[in-house]
Order: sequence, then structure tokens, then C-alpha cells
Amino acid sequence: MQKLATALLIFLAPLVSSAEGIKPISVSYENLMRCFPELQDESLSFKVDLNRLKELIDEKFVTSQSQLRQRKVHYLDAEKQAMNLILRTKFMGHKKMDTELFLQQVDAKGVVTDIRMTGNQRINPKQDVINNFLLGATIKSDEYSYNDTKLNGIHSTYRRNFKDIEEYELTDKANRRSILCEKKPELGTICTCSKK
Repeated sequence: MQKLATALLIFLAPLVSSAEGIKPISVSYENLMRCFPELQDESLSFKVDLNRLKELIDEKFVTSQSQLRQRKVHYLDAEKQAMNLILRTKFMGHKKMDTELFLQQVDAKGVVTDIRMTGNQRINPKQDVINNFLLGATIKSDEYSYNDTKLNGIHSTYRRNFKDIEEYELTDKANRRSILCEKKPELGTICTCSKK
């Protein structure tokens, strides 16, 4: 038995040592390279980290304008009732925009009920109004969605929860190539490439 184990070790040793030099590459990274090879970064090859990916994209494609599309705060109010506070930006023209505030109650089954508010509370709310809703609250998640216009016609959208990027989409000006990367709870980061 010992001779067999020694023979196997001698036979497999060269195969194991040559395999050590090869770093595994994730399918998500392969998709990223297929659509945007200029974003090559070995630190992303095994696992695509969306925070690092955003940094890399911001280095390669300079942002000319960044706009907050929506902020959604999921929280427990002072009475421990689950609530959503949503701030949504509406673009009215070239530079004119309004911010709308929505307040929702979420029951134990996840059913959402909109709470009526006055016009002063709902359209372009002052910070005091927002602070009053969050007074004594326990914030469970705080999601921000952004539109970024880059130079050379590149466009991106991304969503972050607190400081972690949860989703990132990058598209070129002619919609010939785009990449969508999303964090999935049990699967990790999944990136899909679309090319025309």
C-alpha cells in the first residue's frame, strides 16, 4: 500500500506543481473581459468585487455628471413598524428637477401600503421633514441608485447599500456592448455581457 501511495505521489507531483501557477478565473470576470477588456485587473479574476470594479471604471472612464435617481431607506420606526422612505428624483427639463418623497408601511407578510402625505412633504421635502420620519428609527438598509454619464459617451448606473455596491451596469454610447454585474445572496457576484 505504501509503495502504491509513493508511486502515485511521484506520478502526480509534476501535475500538481504546474497547476499551482494557474490562477482560477471566474465566469463573471470572463464576461467582463469579453465586453470591456480595458478593465482588466487581476485582483478581479477570481471574484469580481463591485466596489473595486467601480473604482476601476471611474479611473478608465471619467464621470462628467452623476445624478442620484433614488434613495430607499428601509427601517423600523420608533414603534418597531417596518417602513420604507423613498426619495425619487424627477427630471423636468435640461437642469430642472424635483425630488418626490414616498413613505410606505410594510407589514409582516411584506405587503406595502403607501402613506398619504401633504404636497409640502411630498414634493422637494426639506431635510427636517425627512429627519422627522427617521427619528428614533433603526435603519436596516439604505440604498442609493445613481446615473453616471461618462466622457466619450459611456454611461453607467449603479446601486449601493450603505457603502457596498450591489449592482453595476456599464454601456457604451452605441449600445454595442454592456455589462451588468449583480450581487446575488447565495451565488456571489454575477456579471453578464451583451454585445451587438
